[in-house]
Amino acid sequence: MRARTNLGELHVEDVGQGSPVILWHSFLHHGGMWRAQIEALRARHRVISIDAPGHGRSDPVRRPFDMDDCARAVVEVMQACGVERAAFAGLSWGGMVAIALACNEPSRVSALALFDTSARREPRRKLPRYFALAAIFRTVGPLRSLLSQVVPILFGAPARQQDPRMIEDWIAYASGLDGASVWYALRCIMLRRDRLAELARVRVPTMVVVGELDVAQPPREARAIAAAIAGA
Repeated sequence: MRARTNLGELHVEDVGQGSPVILWHSFLHHGGMWRAQIEALRARHRVISIDAPGHGRSDPVRRPFDMDDCARAVVEVMQACGVERAAFAGLSWGGMVAIALACNEPSRVSALALFDTSARREPRRKLPRYFALAAIFRTVGPLRSLLSQVVPILFGAPARQQDPRMIEDWIAYASGLDGASVWYALRCIMLRRDRLAELARVRVPTMVVVGELDVAQPPREARAIAAAIAGA
């Protein structure tokens, strides 16, 4: 289905029956990232997987937006699906959206699963490189040489060595992304505000998971989130 939101029409996969679970994927990916999890969950849950703005089969984006806009879009998807409250699982960008939703609309969230993400603002030392890559992406498109520089940020060395087909599939997908949408999405992620102190207000069951080799959001970010949420 397609849901109208403040960020344009978003593609939504809605499958299964039971208590609802909402999924939001990482930057430069799409809802298909969750296919194994969707198959595992759909027998016991209604699984609602959202293609983020400008990603997957959702509309391209032509204006700046922030995490609060993303959280509002989630609420609009929930309204379109007739869902009042749901568990939310997010990876990287998706985890940041989950945190914004839990802080802004706590009555909408029944549980959180936060994967490889951060509740703090992006370190300033990372911004020049990321914005330089995004500017090239926006100007000349997703060149393979450019995407090859992104691969080590998104995939650990064991994954690159053991599953090269996965890397090739990702490059093929990312090569078709809209440059302006990528620019605005990266801007949303890189310029996010610090929400660590706000996490003290989160009062739902929360699981925080991180890959030990993650370079984009290393384990210290996950530990900070888990320490900030009571009972996580």
